[in-house]
Amino acid sequence: MERSLFLAIFLLLGSLLFTCTRQNDTIDIRNYYFPLKELEEGMVYEYAFVGNDTVAPDYWYYRSLIQDGKKYLTSTLYRPGDLSPQIHAREVMVKNGMLLEEINFYEQDTSGKPEQLTVPVKIVAGNVYPFYVHDPGGVFLVRLEWTWKQDTLDKTVLIKNRRYAGSTNIEVEGKKYEAIKFGLKEAVEMHKNGILAPPPYPGDETYAKGIGRVHYRKFVGDLSLEYKLVKRYPMAELEKKFKKMQ
Repeated sequence: MERSLFLAIFLLLGSLLFTCTRQNDTIDIRNYYFPLKELEEGMVYEYAFVGNDTVAPDYWYYRSLIQDGKKYLTSTLYRPGDLSPQIHAREVMVKNGMLLEEINFYEQDTSGKPEQLTVPVKIVAGNVYPFYVHDPGGVFLVRLEWTWKQDTLDKTVLIKNRRYAGSTNIEVEGKKYEAIKFGLKEAVEMHKNGILAPPPYPGDETYAKGIGRVHYRKFVGDLSLEYKLVKRYPMAELEKKFKKMQ
């Protein structure tokens, strides 16, 4: 598996001055997720790698839509080299949050063929984002299972536990925003004549009010993987950026 896709997959407390909306000890955090109304035309979120500007940014394209009366958010991660997709996912809005409904990974064919290989992913649990939490809160689980097209493994499993970690403030694009944080714990299982399961690794995510995810960080052994949102712009601008790099 290519390094950039590996990092992308294992990448998909605060100030007392800030107060979230509370009802019966329930904290309403709906306004800190991606703004679906503003994303109807689509928007690229460019996340820069923190601490090393030679590492290519993550380019995520988010777009919302309404279908059969339901609200969806689609997200696509593009490779910086040729703007081919690495990951594509679709979430559906339910009463109490966002659920992962579909996700595919894309492998580049190593046999010399130009096409990509689609890797469908089984969603065992897809609790992407809760609209209401408690502090301290419970655990929101994502569990994905898939088999790489060009790997000898029988199955790979990603288990992500997300827990609400409080409120904070963060600067994004030169402005300060109210924000919330989630603590993460992730584990990867590789199945082949048994199960190989390295120790779980911690991380965190930050969501800014009216923007969505603005920062994410993982600690895998001695390796720190940290990204921060630096720009938002239409897809046409990313396409222009790519043409200039050719």
